[in-house]
Amino acid sequence: MSQKDRRNGTIKNAEIRAAYDKMKRPARNIREMGLAFDVNRAIPIPNIKSQIKDMEKTLSGQKVKSATRKSHPAPKQYVADQLEEEANEFIGTRFRIARSMVRKITALIDRYGFNYQAMAKDRTNYEQETWRQFRSKVRRFLRIPEQCTPYLEEKGWIDCDMSDSNDPRWKEYCTDDES
Repeated sequence: MSQKDRRNGTIKNAEIRAAYDKMKRPARNIREMGLAFDVNRAIPIPNIKSQIKDMEKTLSGQKVKSATRKSHPAPKQYVADQLEEEANEFIGTRFRIARSMVRKITALIDRYGFNYQAMAKDRTNYEQETWRQFRSKVRRFLRIPEQCTPYLEEKGWIDCDMSDSNDPRWKEYCTDDES
């Protein structure tokens, strides 16, 4: 029995694992939780030929058999509801930039400020990135607080307002949206 259990695998999700009954077949277990065991059966691909035949029967006045079955409420529906709730929660952005890219961006900001054309002409620009690519990388870096906060604290810019256009530290040079 233990070999059979190991072959079936372990359930990683805590909600499903708690509601799973080992005495029932996996398909029935999952169905009782309000989930789909076989996606192909749950959401079938429409069959055009049968749809055309059904349409012809309705037009000729014959009765068409309904393929839909009555769906009974799942006894363990709370599992599907918990999973849906968990999926809809906003966890936050997990996106981060590579350390090497952060070092490169911070070095270029130290050297040129926010002059993206000068960054593009820099001799260390081996990838031949354009000034727009540098602008998007710098802006992406500044949108990730876990990565830009230590740099801003080091520079003494943490208390500055980035949206202030009169502050020369945040002035972007040679950009499309320059005013």
